[in-house]
Amino acid sequence: AVAMSVLPLFIDPAIAVALLTLPILLTNAQQVITGEGWRKIVPQFYVAGGLTFATTFLVSQFLPKIPSPVVSGVIGVTLVLFAVSAMVNIRLPVSKSLGWQIAVGLSSGLIGGLSAVKTPIMIYCTALNLSREEFIVSAGFLFFSGGVGLLLGLSLADVFNPSLLSVSIGAVIMAFAGFQIGALIRRRINATLFRKLLLWTMLILGLQMVLLSLV
Repeated sequence: AVAMSVLPLFIDPAIAVALLTLPILLTNAQQVITGEGWRKIVPQFYVAGGLTFATTFLVSQFLPKIPSPVVSGVIGVTLVLFAVSAMVNIRLPVSKSLGWQIAVGLSSGLIGGLSAVKTPIMIYCTALNLSREEFIVSAGFLFFSGGVGLLLGLSLADVFNPSLLSVSIGAVIMAFAGFQIGALIRRRINATLFRKLLLWTMLILGLQMVLLSLV
């Protein structure tokens, strides 16, 4: 989400989404397989994961046909929703039931296929009030599922192609380095302050993208 708040300011939004595909896949795969009890947690979210994958796969194939200002606007709105939902700590009366998983899978795929930012997943997993490990594994699995759909969809649409592979691999290295830098910063400043600064940055950049897309 942080990267998507910056990259579209400098490059075409569709290319920005494509560049983040591999980092999304690999970082979330690591998040899942290093989580405790992931083999028991992941099956509880198969429906949401499957629909996130399928919807992202279908929607992402239309990405190159959508005008850049529209894509920028969608990304901006998604970032604003992400930041606001985290700031106000939205708590919906959700569950792991079939209905909720279908809703989360479809909405995440629709938004994520155009922006790579799956706000419904974060809202849903937060509202479930899971333990720390359950949250890490479940959110990682759902993001990973969407990442697979994004990779396949953008590959078929020829947005993610061999010419972007080396740059995307570089983005993976930067993503893992970013996690380490973020961890160091969090240890040096107040965690609440760090979170607020991050969310306010995303909110401001998201609003800027929305405004620019309307010009």
